Amino acid sequence: MTGPYEPDWAAVRRRVADAPWAARVLGALEADFGYWSGLPLPGPDRPSAWTHHYFCDADGAPLRHDPATPDRHACTGCGKVYSGEPWDGAWRAITHNAAAAQAQRAALLLRLTGSRPARDELERVVGGYARRYRDYAPHGQAAGTGRVQPQGLDEAVWAIGLLRAVRWAGDALTPATSAALDGLARDVAALLRPQAGAVHNIPCWLLAALAECAVRLGDTALLAWCRDSEFGVEAQVRRGFHDEGLWYEVNPHYHYYALAALLSYREAAGPAGLSATAAQRLARAVTAPPMLAYDDGRLPAYGDGWAECFTADFAPHAEAAWSLLPERPPSPAPYYAHPRPAPVRLWYGAQLPDGVAPPLTGRSSVAALVFGPGDLPPPPPDPPRSFVWPGAGIGLPRSGRVRAALRYGPDAGWHDHRDKLGVDVATATGWSSLDLGTSGYGSGFTAWLRSPVAHNTVTVGGRPQPPHTGRLVASSPGHLAAESAFDGHTLRRALTVTGDGWTDEFTVTPAAPDAIEWTFHGDGPFTADGEPALLTGDLGHAWLRDVRRLRAHAGVLRGAWDADGAPSLELTVPDGFEAYAALADGNPNGRPLGIVLLRGHAAQARVHARFTLPPPAP
Repeated sequence: MTGPYEPDWAAVRRRVADAPWAARVLGALEADFGYWSGLPLPGPDRPSAWTHHYFCDADGAPLRHDPATPDRHACTGCGKVYSGEPWDGAWRAITHNAAAAQAQRAALLLRLTGSRPARDELERVVGGYARRYRDYAPHGQAAGTGRVQPQGLDEAVWAIGLLRAVRWAGDALTPATSAALDGLARDVAALLRPQAGAVHNIPCWLLAALAECAVRLGDTALLAWCRDSEFGVEAQVRRGFHDEGLWYEVNPHYHYYALAALLSYREAAGPAGLSATAAQRLARAVTAPPMLAYDDGRLPAYGDGWAECFTADFAPHAEAAWSLLPERPPSPAPYYAHPRPAPVRLWYGAQLPDGVAPPLTGRSSVAALVFGPGDLPPPPPDPPRSFVWPGAGIGLPRSGRVRAALRYGPDAGWHDHRDKLGVDVATATGWSSLDLGTSGYGSGFTAWLRSPVAHNTVTVGGRPQPPHTGRLVASSPGHLAAESAFDGHTLRRALTVTGDGWTDEFTVTPAAPDAIEWTFHGDGPFTADGEPALLTGDLGHAWLRDVRRLRAHAGVLRGAWDADGAPSLELTVPDGFEAYAALADGNPNGRPLGIVLLRGHAAQARVHARFTLPPPAP
């Protein structure tokens, strides 16, 4: 049994002494350690609840976690206050995560400064859980069973944070607490092992937690099972990632969530924990997502991805991979092309509340401090390029002024929004048509974000698409065409980027004459040229407002979105179809979301859209 990847603590101390960014990270850790010191550990008398309940029904924004108010939770967006269950239970779950995070800070400060308060805090947190772990009753919602946490997934993430902190701290615990922790590790392993039975991001976390338990207990058989069982880590990497490096659930949030789990596993399991082939595949998982990014570093929030999602947010993954994937260490440099201020991020996978340390920009994570390279390698010199990923089913044609993406690939499972042939666009003028992503799964607002009309695609028969796989029809650096077929319906879409914009042609052939609805949204309200629009009803889509019927002339609708840099639109309206404009919420960049919608009933429909950008400034 080889040992885990352990930080070189002497080298980390030298880094703090020599590199200003590393000293700032340590200073932030010390400030947040002070803020969270003495955090009460929620006891076993009341169960924790799903953290996806900790979101506002009205606007989908997260609630504000305050350690001093376990029964009062205000929306960070609109200010609406929630109390009672399930929000109080979600507060307890987040507080458990905060405690495990505090254990990690304590271990780091103990290693880097020899702090006695850090040793005492580590003993308090770890001992508090280790001695009472069996008193927490098993319970579960959505993703298995936990004890401290509301499901197996959250239990695994929490346990990794706690056990990593102990491993990093060496022999800091008292013998009594160390013995109790061995019991916790055995109990966590017994709870989680039966739940790791699929290729999915959740078992990746379970396997990482089981690896930490195995290392703690010296259990070589468990460690081998984590690697080589039917749904072990080798299978997760081989079957879970497309050849291009993207996780099968497609959206960046779950891609990096699975990647963080698998890197956490590699850290605990050590060099023998992965084959060379699997390690190289994980390295591609680090280098692939930035290729999808818009020019400002934002990543598209496909499916159940979080709307606020930037490459810089995932720099810790690349920093950790530098040491944890020595077979082919991926450069973290692309993750710093668009730096964003952020709180110091622990090498940890849980939803964590902020502390008091001010945000830092650039290298600002624990992963950078303990695993990253001494100096960042230079960024790649080549500009972004067009590409097609056949495995993931994503094509991205580019011009000098437009980045457009068309998705046609395999169904992504439960987190898929069933929006095959969906398109998202960003332009050099700053105008965009973004995928809206999602909010907390317990929030009512998520019903809108998952609805067909919230996506740039076509609906047939007023029903969401079923799970299915599309196919690529044609591609070149500036052109992409794909087809989707289900329930006897055939949909084909072709995108072409040009020097001044792009064209988008959608052909729909239902199995029999049926209702067809085409939608496209972008930044700002949409206004048609010519006569004023007529206010009408909500068209059966409850989240739309200010719905207006638009007038086409000779079968062509012309207009533009009211936003800086917006393109003008020339849109063919098929015979018998009506055109509408509306507003809705949920645009990831915070701008008003203007929707253009075509609705009709036909045996076939062809919609041709020409988007023309304003000329560049002289």
